[in-house]
Amino acid sequence: MSVASPRSRIPGAVNGYAARWQQHNTERQRKILQAAVELLEEKPAGAEIPVIQIAERAGVAKSVVYRQFSGREDLDRRIRSYLIDDLGAVLDAQLDVSTGSVREIITRTVRAVADWMADHPHLTAFARSGPPAGGPDNVDAISSLKTRISARSQELIEGIGEIVGVDSAALEPVPFAVVTMVEGVLAAWVADPRSRRTRAEVVADLAGYAWYVLDGAARAVGVVVDPDRELAEVVAGLSVTP
Repeated sequence: MSVASPRSRIPGAVNGYAARWQQHNTERQRKILQAAVELLEEKPAGAEIPVIQIAERAGVAKSVVYRQFSGREDLDRRIRSYLIDDLGAVLDAQLDVSTGSVREIITRTVRAVADWMADHPHLTAFARSGPPAGGPDNVDAISSLKTRISARSQELIEGIGEIVGVDSAALEPVPFAVVTMVEGVLAAWVADPRSRRTRAEVVADLAGYAWYVLDGAARAVGVVVDPDRELAEVVAGLSVTP
C-alpha cells in the first residue's frame, strides 16, 4: 500500500496568483516529505537522515527545505503527520460500516494495521519517535493516531446506538481498549524475529479477541449481534421507531 498521499496538508483556500504559489509550495512539500519517507525506509531504524540527503532525493536545494519548513523539528513533525494521515485514511476506509459484517470490518481493519506495521517497520519506529505536527510534545504520532481512530470508532458506536435505541455511554472505553490491544500485540509481533505466528494468524487472533470484547460490551447493554451477518442488516433489524 502507498505510504504517501498526494492530497494537500495545507488547510485553507486562496485564488489567483496566491493559489498557484500555494500549490507550488504544497507540491514541493509533498516531494520533500515523500523523499524523507523513502530514505527512512532505506536506512536502519533510528538512523539520522541529514536534510541535505532529503533535499537531494526531492530534487531541490537544501535552502528550499528550510523555506518550506521552519526547522528540523517542524520537518520531522510534518513527516510523522504525513505517515499517520496516510494510515489513518486507510483505516477510515476499512471502518466503513455500510459494507461487511462485524467480523469482516474488524478483520480488514486489523489486517490494514498489520500490513502497515509489518511492511514499514522503519516508518512505524519514526512515527513513535516524537509528536506529529500540531500535537503535544509528550504524545508520539502513533499514540495520536490511536486516539484518533478510537474517537472515530466511538462515533460509529454512538451512531449505531442512536439508531437501535441504546445508550452507548457504557461502551465509551471499548474502542480505545481494542485499538490499544491491537497495536500493542502487533508491535510485539513485528519486533519478535522468533515469532512462529504468521501475519494471517496474528490478524485472525486479534480480530477474534476484538470481537469478544465488543460482543461482551454489547451484551452488557442488551444488544446481541450476529458477527457474520451484514452489519447494515443487523442495525436495520435492531432499529427502533421513536
